[in-house]
Amino acid sequence: MQVNKVNLTVPNRGKIQKQNNNDNKKAKENSQNKVSFKGGFIDTFSLGIANAIENGGLAVSFTLQDMLGTNLPRPIMGLLRNSKENKGEVNVKFAAKELVREMTTGPSMFIIPMIMLAIGRKALGKTVGIPMKAIKSLGDVHAANPVDNVGNAIGKEEFYKNVFTEMIKNAKSEQTVSNETIETAKEFAGKLVKKTDKKEFKDTISELSSKFTEITKSHASDSVYSDFTQAVVGNTKSSFEDTVSNMMSYADDVVVKVSKNATSDNVKKMVNHNVNRRFAANILMYAAVMTFLQVIPKLYNKAEGDKNAGLKGLMKEETFNDEKLNAQENNKKDKAKPSFGSSASFTQKLTGSGIVGKVAQGIEFEGPNVSFPLLLGIMGFGILLPRIVNAKDKYDREEIVRRDVTTCATMCFAEKALRKGFSKLNEHNSGFVLANKGQGFKDQNAAKRLFDYLRPIKGVNVLNSKQIVAKYSDLDKYKDGIKGFCDFISGQGGSLSKIFSLTDESKNLVEGMLGAGKDIAGATNEEITQALVNAEGSQEMKQLAELFRLKDKPAKSLLEKVFRLGGKTNPWIQKAQTLNARFTALSVIILVPAFLGFFLPWINEKTTKKQISEELAAKDNIQNKSLNAGKTQKPEVFKDIASFSTKA
Repeated sequence: MQVNKVNLTVPNRGKIQKQNNNDNKKAKENSQNKVSFKGGFIDTFSLGIANAIENGGLAVSFTLQDMLGTNLPRPIMGLLRNSKENKGEVNVKFAAKELVREMTTGPSMFIIPMIMLAIGRKALGKTVGIPMKAIKSLGDVHAANPVDNVGNAIGKEEFYKNVFTEMIKNAKSEQTVSNETIETAKEFAGKLVKKTDKKEFKDTISELSSKFTEITKSHASDSVYSDFTQAVVGNTKSSFEDTVSNMMSYADDVVVKVSKNATSDNVKKMVNHNVNRRFAANILMYAAVMTFLQVIPKLYNKAEGDKNAGLKGLMKEETFNDEKLNAQENNKKDKAKPSFGSSASFTQKLTGSGIVGKVAQGIEFEGPNVSFPLLLGIMGFGILLPRIVNAKDKYDREEIVRRDVTTCATMCFAEKALRKGFSKLNEHNSGFVLANKGQGFKDQNAAKRLFDYLRPIKGVNVLNSKQIVAKYSDLDKYKDGIKGFCDFISGQGGSLSKIFSLTDESKNLVEGMLGAGKDIAGATNEEITQALVNAEGSQEMKQLAELFRLKDKPAKSLLEKVFRLGGKTNPWIQKAQTLNARFTALSVIILVPAFLGFFLPWINEKTTKKQISEELAAKDNIQNKSLNAGKTQKPEVFKDIASFSTKA
């Protein structure tokens, strides 16, 4: 048997080698196809939609869902309203009502503050566009060093350096600022002031953001829950990009204005003034949005006409609006204006953690975006209440409650909860960590874990693109090296065996480090972590780390160019981003339009038809009983007359 095996091998060695080469080539192609995500129109489109929403924030997310979910389908459903009862005739007036209502509501919530902020920044200074806490935090850095070593007012570059120093110091958790931190901050500031055009500026911000993320990652003591993309200045925590944007706006305004008399007191006075002015701007923007939303019901009611067009074909026109709602006047009571004391004291309250600060920061606009508490307030008092007050009849009112409460709840709560649930499902199937579940999540009871998935802004948070890039690249840059990455995956409930099996190269490298011919599929997270830690510094570990490096991926297809999907990535980042993006696209393109745009109007139409049909049937029944009673019974007055005649 052995002789035969040898004899067969020798003459066919070239043939077998060729076959092996073909097999290796095929395996490599399969591996590339396995992780490339190229050619998948749906995935590319999903990533594009998700990136657009992520970059544009709530304004883009809400507008997309509003346009596709309500603005376009509801007028179509309006045209078909009661088509059977109207012998196929389109209901133009009801469609006009739907069109005016939907096209004016959503966009106005973001366009109005956007216009007001643009005017405010031009007329009053760029700090009007910065959140109050950010103004205060940047002001504290400025007030600490308003002049340079020779007593001259600091310029923009020096201010940038001071802010970057604060950011990097906090990222490193330094008690005393090191010379290395100061030099890095100086380098960051120098690159920022040398920008020339928009593209160069964008590239510079991207470069600085990557370097800052690397600093945070390499110094974060908690690799499991830390967000490497966040920068801290004073009491303000936000993304690196937002922090830099606020810093530059502050410098263009305050740093320039105090340059003639740069003292700590002058800086503090201007900071207090700007915080109060920002608060006033928030109130004015909120008032403007709410005022316009009060007018919208009058606009769409005018487009509809005097009568409820949703009832056309269901009853005789002369009976329309028999159930008109009486308008209720609001009692306006003058209230004493609260006294906040001095400007500085008021500023402390607005930027503090007390009740005044929480309320003031809760209703704060974030550019054209609105905070979640502010969104709830606008929806409750700006959308629902005016529509109910201006309802034409009881049928209109019931449809408003049914339609708009469901719409608001879906867009504020249900869509976010479903996205978290979808990420959980993808985590289970893929082994990837796609959300940050917070410290102590695993130790909570089932009810509390479920609540964390249902909460719209806290609890479980789905990772955005920048967070995914930070977590799934440059594994050796974690503070604890490869162990930091393994701790992140294990601590958030992921599967190291599935993650390292994404490519054949990574799978073979890890199995080699496991040793003893152990299959990666049967290895636990603990076994893989220990094997990788033991192999730290080896050639195999260097090769594994290289696979996770960020590599340039140019946008090739037209779709990728439109959505700007080129950039630095690796197969793990592409996989995680795609998994999270799929539900976002599914929700915006299919689920929201299907449910809010078509299903809800259909339910309203069917429910109103049934209600009117039952009411008309009950009315006919009462009338028929009255007629029958009149035919078979003598009126009491005639009985009395007959009785009187007999007695006489």
